[in-house]
Amino acid sequence: MTITTLTRQQIIDTLHQVLRASPAVHAAWLGGSDATGRTDRYSDVDCQALVDDEAVEAVITAVTAALNALSPIDLQYRIPEPTWHGHSQIFYRLQDAPPWLLVDLAVLKMSSSPTNRFLEPERHGRQLVLFDDGGLVQPIPFDRPAHEDALRARLVHLAARFDLFHIFVDKAIWRQDAADAISTYHAVTVRSLVELLRMRYCPDRYDFGLRYLDRDLPPEVRRQVESLLFCSSLAELADKQATAVALFQATLNDLRQAGLME
Repeated sequence: MTITTLTRQQIIDTLHQVLRASPAVHAAWLGGSDATGRTDRYSDVDCQALVDDEAVEAVITAVTAALNALSPIDLQYRIPEPTWHGHSQIFYRLQDAPPWLLVDLAVLKMSSSPTNRFLEPERHGRQLVLFDDGGLVQPIPFDRPAHEDALRARLVHLAARFDLFHIFVDKAIWRQDAADAISTYHAVTVRSLVELLRMRYCPDRYDFGLRYLDRDLPPEVRRQVESLLFCSSLAELADKQATAVALFQATLNDLRQAGLME
């Protein structure tokens, strides 16, 4: 019988089996929505494997073969290395699975620092362990002082960048350049505002962008952000730009009063 639609569990089981079969793989776990308890029908599969340094390519080859046996691989994309996190990461889209049910595989070397394995519960939830031969998948204590230092440094940069560049939105509106206005509004005003609001309400994940706003911002603040995202005219954009700038400045003042910025 030909499989026409793979389930998420079938994909997880296949990953578990192929990784467990390799003596070079010492642990494997699921992150993402599995770690945060937010799995739903649209969740992909975020899988991490901790492997011997010299076995990275062999493990990727084995996983690729196992997935291809489960379903023809429709598309795969490996992030060019070195990646921002230092691990090897590859995405798979399977022909017999819904297109949103991607496999996001990260292969971590044994020599990698435990502090760079996305194991801090405050930021990444609690991983769903598939297997762990040596107790390697343990919550990592959150280095809050270092995180707060990074936040403070980022806050100085963010405030200066916003103060300099938010006027570019107004310039584009005055020029009646709708494409420039809306793209700059989202890139400069909205992204900066959301990052600042995260610093105010969810500092542990201040750098998570627009993801997870429903859990990281108070409902009324999230609704306000969402109301600022969509504009049907330059006149509406001008109003929302002014609202967003005022909210940024008020939030920045709150952070100053809290002692996060001089």
